[in-house]
Amino acid sequence: MNQNSVKTIGIKDESRKDSNLVSVNQADGLKIILNRDFDDWSNFDNWQSISAQQWIFSRALEIYRGMKIDIKCDCCEYIDFIQNDFENIHKEKCFGKKSAYMIEKVVDEIVLAKARRESDGTYSA
Repeated sequence: MNQNSVKTIGIKDESRKDSNLVSVNQADGLKIILNRDFDDWSNFDNWQSISAQQWIFSRALEIYRGMKIDIKCDCCEYIDFIQNDFENIHKEKCFGKKSAYMIEKVVDEIVLAKARRESDGTYSA
């Protein structure tokens, strides 16, 4: 994933002109999931909200296809955050940063699945 593909922005931050602006409020149930303990919200396959999963997966497909997105959270005024710096994500409170983390995880899964299909025609390792 390109380091500039996803940017998390706060309420008062401006979106980039070449990016698709999305909001964590657009996904029903996303903030409820992301408000749980790290072990719960970081396990995408166990999410109970199909609409939240679809929202994350759709953003991941956009990134995979080369688009850029800006994720606007409603919990921060301004965000100074380097994407891919998820070292302390388990302590994070920002819904935008958590969303970016999940999108990156799903993009990684898409890339891995594609590589596996191309190498031997299956998804298995």
